[in-house]
Amino acid sequence: MSSLIRRSSAPPSTTNSPHTTDPARRRCEARVFAPPCENTDTTTLAEVLQRDGPLPDHYVSGVGVGIASYLDVLHRAGHVHGDVQPASVLLPGNNMLWLTDPVVKHHAGSAADDLVSLIVTLIECATGLDVDASVEWTPELLIHVGCSPVLATTIGAVRPEAGAAIASMALARPDQALPQHKTDAD
Repeated sequence: MSSLIRRSSAPPSTTNSPHTTDPARRRCEARVFAPPCENTDTTTLAEVLQRDGPLPDHYVSGVGVGIASYLDVLHRAGHVHGDVQPASVLLPGNNMLWLTDPVVKHHAGSAADDLVSLIVTLIECATGLDVDASVEWTPELLIHVGCSPVLATTIGAVRPEAGAAIASMALARPDQALPQHKTDAD
């Protein structure tokens, strides 16, 4: 089991800007999310997981649909993100989600790699564990590390080779939502 899970005590690295200098990617972001020009109160998914621990299924589903929808637009424009992980998912509130620019600019990847990273991110959301992307995450193994049976089946239905639009449909559920930004007043 220990070979399946990577635990890290170091805080996740984040970038606070959801904006990009690449005009094609900027159009993709604007079509889907229209981020405000300045938002210093944006929380990353990694910060939410560190603060709150594993997320309920409906939040995991909401995060999955949000990331998959973002990636679908990005992939249709001929781009890949290359660094999908909890630290690169921004949650500014108002049931919105953005992805940051990749922290590692030289990271080569494909649309399928982005979707594998999406699956790993969802497992991390559901379990609170930093998991190994090289493991084949079967529904049985997902349940063993703490996913609910329904969520394990849903995550298991995501096929990277099928594309982000199909992933978004596989992850959708009626009660999906995103974790909301908490202020000091909350």
